[in-house]
Amino acid sequence: MNLKLSYRDKVIFIVVMIIIVLIAGFFLLIKPKFESVDVAKYNLEAKQAEWADVEAKINTYGDIVTGMKTNLDQIDEQQKIFLEEGHPYVNERYIREALSEVNVEAKSITTQYTTAANINGYIVNDKNILAYDNKINADLFNELPQEVYDAYNNVAKAGYPTTIVGVTTMEFTFDSDIQLKDAFNVIDRIAEDEKTIILNTVSSSIDANNTEPTQEITATLTMYSIYPLNVEKLREEPDTIEKAVEAAKKAAEETATETPAA
Repeated sequence: MNLKLSYRDKVIFIVVMIIIVLIAGFFLLIKPKFESVDVAKYNLEAKQAEWADVEAKINTYGDIVTGMKTNLDQIDEQQKIFLEEGHPYVNERYIREALSEVNVEAKSITTQYTTAANINGYIVNDKNILAYDNKINADLFNELPQEVYDAYNNVAKAGYPTTIVGVTTMEFTFDSDIQLKDAFNVIDRIAEDEKTIILNTVSSSIDANNTEPTQEITATLTMYSIYPLNVEKLREEPDTIEKAVEAAKKAAEETATETPAA
């Protein structure tokens, strides 16, 4: 069958074919590009939000370091009262040195391995010291801090931190004269130490095997120890993020230099 198309039909046909090609091209090429752009835009927004969070944390670096350094002196003083965490023989040596200062030699020392336990902070305050009646009655415009009202109404609950420390128990024996002079010297020496050492019990018995009249003293201790912070090292902490980054790079370079090649 011989089909002849007029000029008008040919134009319409060509236009339709162009439209079909454009539509096909849109769905095959352009639409996927739009979808990839949307995905990229979503990922960009997510990364921008993530960066904003990171930047907010970076901006608090200086405040954190400043606050830390402000408390270093207090931390240093508080941690000095604890023994330094170590093998039980470290605690035994500590007690032997303390006994030698009062010319007493330990006959035996039995030490248990150090275990972790909670130590609870506590404080004793005068009741409602900042919320007495006159102050409350004079507060005509309710301008006092909320803590004062809470204390006055007995609803303030103080929360104190719980810290994990090392706990070591020890039992040691030594000889004392019959009047227990050496025993009292040992007790005084431990009490004056100002360390976290608790003398739990002290008992005595006559040592029949000794030619001189003496008493064998048995004492039990509880010793609290910690891994102390290196306060001097923390004082050197950079106070800006830029300095911290530079210090980290320098430390990494020094480590890479000191590490021998495999």
